[in-house]
Amino acid sequence: MGNAGLGRQRPAVQERLTRPQRLVRQLSDLDSGRLRRLIRSGDLAPCFDADDDERAVECPICFYFYPSLNQSKCCGKGICTECFLQLMPSKASKAVHCPFCKTATYAVEYCSARTSSENKLQQEEEQNTNEAKTRIRSKTHKTIEIQS
Repeated sequence: MGNAGLGRQRPAVQERLTRPQRLVRQLSDLDSGRLRRLIRSGDLAPCFDADDDERAVECPICFYFYPSLNQSKCCGKGICTECFLQLMPSKASKAVHCPFCKTATYAVEYCSARTSSENKLQQEEEQNTNEAKTRIRSKTHKTIEIQS
């Protein structure tokens, strides 16, 4: 009896996906036990192998494609676990700002893999945002030229 079956069961994560594989720099104070627990509990994305599946999403830091990414809590941008680990401060350094929106305290959450329609929607939203930024820059540039 007991509490078995209550709550949502998370799929088991292979042991090899709980260890970073492509770190650019060695992390001397990486707590591998804590990292393993965070990944197995679903709080952090596994250290996936790079993927070339059409449903894969690209990490904007390392440019590898993965089945799913962690999401920045502040702005929702995706980031792979290994890039997140390299951005996180060591015990001796100061807090890290978000690499995307520069929010003062950076944290991520993992929401598991997205469906292909969710990925497409996010890509469309990012494209629209980029187009809007380009239009604003263009208008600003024209205004500066007119004033000169």
